[in-house]
Amino acid sequence: MKGKRETIRDLISIQERVNRLFEDVLVDIEATGEGRSVSWSPRVDIYETEDEFVVNAELPGVKEKDLDIKVEGNALVIKGYRPHLHGFSSKETGGKYHMVECTYGAFKRSFLLPESVDAGKITAMLKDGILRIVLPKKSRDTAQNIRID
Repeated sequence: MKGKRETIRDLISIQERVNRLFEDVLVDIEATGEGRSVSWSPRVDIYETEDEFVVNAELPGVKEKDLDIKVEGNALVIKGYRPHLHGFSSKETGGKYHMVECTYGAFKRSFLLPESVDAGKITAMLKDGILRIVLPKKSRDTAQNIRID
């Protein structure tokens, strides 16, 4: 039986740890000289209570229609898209950018689910730029005495 620490570690895959190393450096410079974000990865907090795991992801500017949350095999997968707030071309804005630090574009995060998660009861809510996913644990089997006839 796994301890709590091992269970939490299982939630974050090696791929996600590597992605986090590169999330702030993937920038493509277009021919116009303007930067364009190629990839980004929302920051996530994961915690556990006695009855559930909770994933909180920072998704400012992302709309519910631009999110896709699934359980694929034994993984929770969060995919989505965050548009640039004001376009990115000088033609669209009527001006030119001097600094671009906000990330945008497509993203994907995935987390391995512990065996204790009841995948059929997962819920999600997007409010004030925070995606909250609640992963209830399966009900614990209680010991039962078996009568011998």
